[in-house]
Amino acid sequence: MTEERPTTRLRLTPLLAAGAVLQVMAILLYAGNSSLQLFSPVWNWLPGIVMSAVAAVTCWRTAGVVASNRAVRRLWRSVALTAGLVAFGVVGDARVTAVAPDLIPRQQHDLFSSVCYALAIAVIIWALLRLPLERQGTSVRFVLDALTIAVTVGVFAWYFMARSAAEGDSQRTTVPMLLLAVLGLLVALAMVKVAVTGMGGLESGTLRWFAAAAAVGTAGGGLFPLVVELRSGFSGSMIFIPATMICVALAADRHRRVAGEPVRRPRRRLFSLVPYAAVAATDLLLLKVSGESGLTVTIVALAATLLTALVVARQVGALRDNGRLLRRVDQQLTQLNEYQDELTHRATHDGLTGLANRALFEQSAQAMLDRDEPFCLALIDLDDFKVINDRLGHAVGDAMLVAVSTRLAASVRGDDVASRLGGDEFGLLLPGVTGPDAIEMLNRLEETMTMPVRAKGHDLLVGASIGVAEARPGTTPAELMRRADLAMYAAKDSGKGKFLLYDEALERTHEADQKLGADLRRAFDAGEFSLVYQPIVGLPGGSWTGLETLIRWQHPEQGFIGPDTFIPIAERTGLIVPLGTWILHTALGQMAAWDAEFGPGVAPRELGVNVSARQLREPGFAGEVREALSFSGVSPDRLVVEVTETAVFDGGVALNTLLEIVRLGVKVALDDFGTGHSSLGLLRTVPANTLKVDKSFVAGIGGASEEAVIATAMIQITDGLHLKAVAEGVETESQAETLYGLGYRFAQGYHFSRPLPPAEVRARLVDGRLARSSGIRN
Repeated sequence: MTEERPTTRLRLTPLLAAGAVLQVMAILLYAGNSSLQLFSPVWNWLPGIVMSAVAAVTCWRTAGVVASNRAVRRLWRSVALTAGLVAFGVVGDARVTAVAPDLIPRQQHDLFSSVCYALAIAVIIWALLRLPLERQGTSVRFVLDALTIAVTVGVFAWYFMARSAAEGDSQRTTVPMLLLAVLGLLVALAMVKVAVTGMGGLESGTLRWFAAAAAVGTAGGGLFPLVVELRSGFSGSMIFIPATMICVALAADRHRRVAGEPVRRPRRRLFSLVPYAAVAATDLLLLKVSGESGLTVTIVALAATLLTALVVARQVGALRDNGRLLRRVDQQLTQLNEYQDELTHRATHDGLTGLANRALFEQSAQAMLDRDEPFCLALIDLDDFKVINDRLGHAVGDAMLVAVSTRLAASVRGDDVASRLGGDEFGLLLPGVTGPDAIEMLNRLEETMTMPVRAKGHDLLVGASIGVAEARPGTTPAELMRRADLAMYAAKDSGKGKFLLYDEALERTHEADQKLGADLRRAFDAGEFSLVYQPIVGLPGGSWTGLETLIRWQHPEQGFIGPDTFIPIAERTGLIVPLGTWILHTALGQMAAWDAEFGPGVAPRELGVNVSARQLREPGFAGEVREALSFSGVSPDRLVVEVTETAVFDGGVALNTLLEIVRLGVKVALDDFGTGHSSLGLLRTVPANTLKVDKSFVAGIGGASEEAVIATAMIQITDGLHLKAVAEGVETESQAETLYGLGYRFAQGYHFSRPLPPAEVRARLVDGRLARSSGIRN
């Protein structure tokens, strides 16, 4: 539906002023010259000639303004041609006035003027019939109304002709007058029809000026001579042609002024007034004629007129009722369309954020693929969003999602598609963008996204992992989303808060991970995993102070597969959770068995178990630790949970879980210290009892090496914070002596013992000689 624009008021313009002057001049010339005969009637045609030429030029200029609309441009050129033909016709009438003034009052023209007027009427009618009307059925109704006018005008013309003949003035009204009246009224009717039915490129004010021009021209040129007796050499066209051309020129001027503005829709009419006006006029003529024919005919004519009026009243009432019903139906249809639009919006948009949903996102991606349009698809997953929901509640989580959505929508371009795919996952479609361009855009987006957002009174930091896939020939939306999802999880595995562009290497890694992941699940179900234990010893003597639990996998086909290969895959596939639970229960069960066989004086004092970041983020993990301790009967202070710096660096749920475990009485060791984020702030936030210095700092230790400087700094820090320091990866006696000289009192590595299966650990405990030489202590 076109937007409605307020009506433009008529304002004084040079064109309107000039037209008014010419019209006043035409009236004064006619009134003064017809009564006093001051000069030749030829001069009375001058305003009409000038105004017709002005109208032709104005319409032609307007056609140039609307060059983009072919139908409207064609109409204005046709009107300009019509005005030009009228100007030539008026020139011919002026010539006839000079040579045969008696022909003018009877509306008789020479051949030149007749051809000009006939062509003008034909051109304008043809132009109007070619207009693209907005309502169906208009052409049929126009033909019926035209026939109604023709019959009515014909009856009146016949009456006046018969009356003139009866009065002995058979020359007053002629066939040309009749034809001109009928054709002129048809033009007026066509103008009115266009005005009330609408035409796509013309607004209603312009169309009303057109209709006024046709009505004025018809009244002056066709009907005026039928009812007014004119003097020799004078014609009503001398007054009405300038008025007609003024209306045409004002229509063109108005259209030029409002070009480019929204077009007003015409108000719907319940019925056409043309048939009723024709019937009323004919009834009046019938009453006039019957009055001259006696009382009987008059009574019958009155009865017929009254019946006609009653039928018209009844029909108008029915039409009004139908109109009210139609308006009610229109209102209901409008409401139905609004409901349909709302349902469509709900079906394609997310209810919480207002962004496009998954269905619309995939449809938009498919449309871009169908157009062979280059674009990139990005998947955005908020990091640690579950922590917000768990700690602050779902209301805050929803407010955060809305804030992130608003920021996301404000950060993208107008053609981009931002979508919430579900939960805390968002999607972006970036049309016209290649991979490198997408990375540059996401760099800017990351800067915007990492700014704190306000949600329900909380200032929250937003982190997101983003995966990007570039559209390529033959891909599908599902495949693009899979690739972007693969890149997103690779970015998340590399440390969160990052983005990654999909490439074939990721695919190969993913395929290998999937295959190895399937083997992991099979191996877990088949019991192919086993545990070994590496001693942690005291320096300088090397006596055992505890054991670290390590997992081993002997693949039936590939042989031994190291933990550094399958543990990351277990974390990505989620298998690390059940696997970690099995390790915890098995290790504590083994610890309980050694306690039962050897007693607290001989059995290892502490048992370390590695816990991954994925396990710490798992809901209820602290409860699993409590359950495993309870089931095995091992004292909590003898269990050491070993975690890496990366697992707890970001805080959040992982740190909260670790604090819950500490409250159980379990000890915490920071494993591989110095290789992760290496933030000393961890030593204040993480409740660690032990720092395990990574073997990379031990391997090059000796003399004034950098490793020795770092190792010295670490032992000073641990001593100052009253933490236990364990040097990992000690492989030579020289390294052990150097570490002891630096202040280290605990170490582990192949120099003391390789990781031992449970049977060998038991054998070492049983061997009395090893017990005496190693000096196992509490």
